[in-house]
Amino acid sequence: MTDDTDTDDWPGYTPEEMDLPTELVERIRLVCSLLHLPVAERHGMPGVALGREEVWKPGEPADHVTVSWNVSDKLFDTAETQGSDGRAEHLCGAIDALERGLVDALRRGGLRVERDTGTQDWKVLGIAALSPLD
Repeated sequence: MTDDTDTDDWPGYTPEEMDLPTELVERIRLVCSLLHLPVAERHGMPGVALGREEVWKPGEPADHVTVSWNVSDKLFDTAETQGSDGRAEHLCGAIDALERGLVDALRRGGLRVERDTGTQDWKVLGIAALSPLD
């Protein structure tokens, strides 16, 4: 796999390219689909972004999945450049609220989710209960 991360139009890695645990990715997608939340096909896209820690080697399997809510670069850039009326802070607050709601939904969907105390990333560490469809 080539490293395209320095290009402006690089779309980000897919969950498969990041070697994320398939059973966790499938459960996250299930919970999101039940709530009609979009799951980003690639980590840098808008929606529920699935990822892993920054330091990793392609081909090295992950033992958990990080989740976050991404907005489009255009939306974030617009919020930051629209003067000093607090739009960027409002957008960041909305993103935080969406992530808290996502985490609650994932927990109710039977996943073990914890916040990393150092990075503040939300980590899906495993399956703790039956599927919401069982």
